[in-house]
Amino acid sequence: MYHALESSRSVVATDPSWFAETMAALAEAGYRTVDLPAWIAQGRPEVERGFALTFDDGYRSVLAAADVLPRYGFGATIFLVTGRMGDDNRWAGQPRRIPTSRLLDWSDLPPLQAAGFQFGAHSRTHPRLDRLGGDVLDAELRGSRDDIEQRLGVPCRLLAYPYGHGPPLVRRAAARHFDAAFTTRLATAMRGEDPYGISRIDAYYLRSPRWLSAFLTDRRRFLAMRRLLRAARQGGRLLAIANRSG
Repeated sequence: MYHALESSRSVVATDPSWFAETMAALAEAGYRTVDLPAWIAQGRPEVERGFALTFDDGYRSVLAAADVLPRYGFGATIFLVTGRMGDDNRWAGQPRRIPTSRLLDWSDLPPLQAAGFQFGAHSRTHPRLDRLGGDVLDAELRGSRDDIEQRLGVPCRLLAYPYGHGPPLVRRAAARHFDAAFTTRLATAMRGEDPYGISRIDAYYLRSPRWLSAFLTDRRRFLAMRRLLRAARQGGRLLAIANRSG
């Protein structure tokens, strides 16, 4: 799961040159992308060295990927915040540490379609969906889907939850409008998962040659190490908060 392709230290940014190196390494290791809507429709079968590339939010910097992915026959899915197309990422609830960046406009999408990109919904305004009432929640999901279908003339059957958060109430709403939905749970997507709680690996965890090599060498061990480090980091933050409040 990627967000922006930018040269910054932001947690949502990946340097474009490192992105290109990562794609080259995956291709050299024999990995290939799956057609995400087709994979969902087929029941999410296990695909040897298969993976799906996704980009959340629809940053305009993702245009750089269109110069890279065709080299390897890779495709990708971009999850769009349809109410902010052509605007920026300063939506309500955006952490201050995230830099302001431009988002794709509708006119940017046809060339991306021609390069093999597909598009999914990421809500209309990027809210915390679990904080919305039923009608507003439904409008965010259905509206984002309808925007894409009307603008591009193609079905939109996939959703990525804003902030990766899809508790049961939100999943039930997603099931009314989509075939599947994606979280930010750190794991590989498994056939037995809830189709409205599909896991992904954040590209943040592949931002160095060391970690990319670990992933390519032993994916399960890589995930175990990353989960352990993330838990330790989160525990440290909680301890710091407790110390300040105490």
